[in-house]
Amino acid sequence: MKKRSTRILSFLGILLVIAVIALYRLGYFSESEKKMSMADDTADAKPVAVANSSASNALPVRAMVIEPTSVIEFISVNGSTQPDEEVTVSSEVPGKVMKILFKEGSRVGKGASLIQLDDTELQAQRQRLVVQQNLNEKISERLQALYEKEGVSLQEYEVAKAEVEKVKAEIALVDAQLDKRIIRAPFSGVLGLRMVSEGSYLSPGTAIVNLVNINPIEIEFSVPEKYSRMVGAGTEVTFKLDGRNETYTARVIATEPVIDADTRTFRLKASAPNPNGSILPGAFANVTVNLKEFSSSIMIPTEAVIPELGGKKVFVARNGTAQPVEVETGIRQEANIQVLSGLSEGDTLITSGILQLRTGSPVDILLPTD
Repeated sequence: MKKRSTRILSFLGILLVIAVIALYRLGYFSESEKKMSMADDTADAKPVAVANSSASNALPVRAMVIEPTSVIEFISVNGSTQPDEEVTVSSEVPGKVMKILFKEGSRVGKGASLIQLDDTELQAQRQRLVVQQNLNEKISERLQALYEKEGVSLQEYEVAKAEVEKVKAEIALVDAQLDKRIIRAPFSGVLGLRMVSEGSYLSPGTAIVNLVNINPIEIEFSVPEKYSRMVGAGTEVTFKLDGRNETYTARVIATEPVIDADTRTFRLKASAPNPNGSILPGAFANVTVNLKEFSSSIMIPTEAVIPELGGKKVFVARNGTAQPVEVETGIRQEANIQVLSGLSEGDTLITSGILQLRTGSPVDILLPTD
């Protein structure tokens, strides 16, 4: 048994020697030595790589130099355009429409005739009164001549004279009724669509046509209660309309004397010129109300501010490194925010890569063209 084990071990030893010789001839050990040499070279080069990486570890960021600028505090609210004047033209008296004297959608001046009602009976009545007036005047003249010759009493002469004045008053009444048979525009403006036709019978108050004056145009809007002391008559506002790029300017002309208890808002009315009538009443308006102007203020991008527990901070670039600075903010606009304290003119504010920065992090400021 021992001899058999010895033979097996001798056989395995011979196989091992043969394998080593074969691997040596194939160059295996030379390749291993090369790898070990490369590993040693790499280990020797590590200090150089580290030295180079310290310079290339600077984070590329964008920055801006702080410069004070003028800024206006404002709020944006919703509003609606309204006509300067608006009325539904109607008749004061009943009557049949004889003529329509206007064209739908046309512009008319104050006092322009719009509708002619039937006035045949009134014209006849007036003619009768005119004849009566002429007769009474002749009778009064005769009695005056007789009175001067003491041919009639003073009472008879005064009665005849009173009859003349009575007929004149009746003619004036008929003239007033005739004038109401012509329906006129109460003010200058643009007419809408007519609601009657020739031959229609109108009762008092029957709607005939809408008349609006849209130059100037008015804008009604409300602001939160806390701004009620900052706006009033004379405050300048701007507004935009849906589907238009133009910005229009208006000025507040009136305010409500009370705060709306339901909405806690303060209602105002502004007026804007509208010479060509391009702004129509009833349109939605996005109104910007200017509250206060700051002549020298620091405004920075909102994304540059990092909120923290109990405050806010930004990063500025100093000597090639990022340094945190606590700031106090004020007015917030769409893309910028006002800095009240913490930054000064000439500081270099980092505006990108903010979340990757730490105190003392090396930074590489990119040029605007990068």
